[in-house]
Amino acid sequence: MDEERGARETRKVPRRHPRVRLVTQVEATSLGRTENISEGGMLVVTRDTFEPGTEVKFRFSLPGGRSIEGYGKVIHSKSKTQMGIEFGDLKQEDRKAIATFVREAAEEEGSADDTSEESNPA
Repeated sequence: MDEERGARETRKVPRRHPRVRLVTQVEATSLGRTENISEGGMLVVTRDTFEPGTEVKFRFSLPGGRSIEGYGKVIHSKSKTQMGIEFGDLKQEDRKAIATFVREAAEEEGSADDTSEESNPA
């Protein structure tokens, strides 16, 4: 398994949207960086966390420079460490850009996983 991504999590309830790695600066009424992103939201690593239920405005850029700005809600929070933000109000073209990025990144990660498994069989 890829050490950079760490161990895969185990969940009782499967996620509604797949996650892919995205590391970029994000502004959510404070400053932090994304850890991962999906069509439904993102995980933000920051010392300035907010309580679940808090409405936030955010702005970040996808690789290639496309700026995404919108509103969301904090779904879960780990004090002074990270918070999960569910996307709320987003322009339709921004939703499509995120979906395209996630799909392409997931395909690339899948290709990388397939390649590494072939070269290092378990």
